[in-house]
Amino acid sequence: MIKVYISDKKIEGLRYLPLLNPFFGHKKNENRLFADSAQEVFTEPVFDLVKSIKEADFILYPYEFFLTEDRGHHDYLKHYVDLSEKHNKKLLVFDLSDFDKREINVPNSYIFRIGGFDFKRKENEFIMPTFIEDLSSYTDVKYIEKKDIPVIGFCGRAGFENFKRRIKFHIKNMALNIAIFLIRNKTLLAHKNGIYFRIKVIKALNKCNKIRTDFISREFYSSHVSTIRLPKEEIRKQYIENLQNSDFALCVRGEANASCRFYEALSLGKIPFVLTTNSIWPLSEEIDYSQFSVMVDFDDLDIACNKIADFYKNISNEEFIQMQKNAREVFETHLSVKGFLQNILPKLSK
Repeated sequence: MIKVYISDKKIEGLRYLPLLNPFFGHKKNENRLFADSAQEVFTEPVFDLVKSIKEADFILYPYEFFLTEDRGHHDYLKHYVDLSEKHNKKLLVFDLSDFDKREINVPNSYIFRIGGFDFKRKENEFIMPTFIEDLSSYTDVKYIEKKDIPVIGFCGRAGFENFKRRIKFHIKNMALNIAIFLIRNKTLLAHKNGIYFRIKVIKALNKCNKIRTDFISREFYSSHVSTIRLPKEEIRKQYIENLQNSDFALCVRGEANASCRFYEALSLGKIPFVLTTNSIWPLSEEIDYSQFSVMVDFDDLDIACNKIADFYKNISNEEFIQMQKNAREVFETHLSVKGFLQNILPKLSK
């Protein structure tokens, strides 16, 4: 197992990364509901924590990057950068936030982020899976047979809780459209908020008579106590049942250019149908995503209906079931946080 070192120096009041749960326990945040539960269940170590920096393969920055930067703890980061340079050890830095449009510039480091854009990717940056609960802990994984027409499911936020939010959304979109026009860079369209893409793809697929849709569109964010409007048990039950009853799980980015639903679908052996937005995928150099998912680019939204319908029509029942098995298998081996880090850290250490 890879050996990792952290300094004894701490920042009082801040939670360590969930990667350190196995060593220090989980400091609960009651406000974050499912997001907090997803981190709380991370209890198995993916590296050895060593006391001697000389033994270590890497030095781990033990807090979420922007959590310390935005609170002004610049000296703390410098302390780790100095350690890295002094001992010639790579620094592992994790950004688990939605701030994937912001740059991270840390010398002698590997940066792990849950979201990012391919046109802005840096050589030392890696996209990792999001922290999720393995939904097979709630229910059995069932591989379903093909039907005449596929069911595409979605359950989540795809609207606005009030008029003020809607106006703010449209103003931001307008400002981005002007910026794209002025600098002649259409790639920036991928920077639009996830709600924009969710509304568009749901509208397009609801018009498609070649598929059946099972869309539960909410106007609120369900993973924080300040925004949730239904009992969390009901929300979770509805979400899991929507996944279970679908042939494909519609996965569209959220605030970050990433989808928790993508990994949750895999955990239940479901095939994600993904709207990509200049996306980067974990371990894409070694994983063939076509073996367990179907993807369409946001620029090709007008062909989304035909793409999923034709795919389903041309795949055999045996191939369809195998894709579901592939989804669960790749989640276990590569696309859970544990599987991802156990694959990539030994490679980086060499």
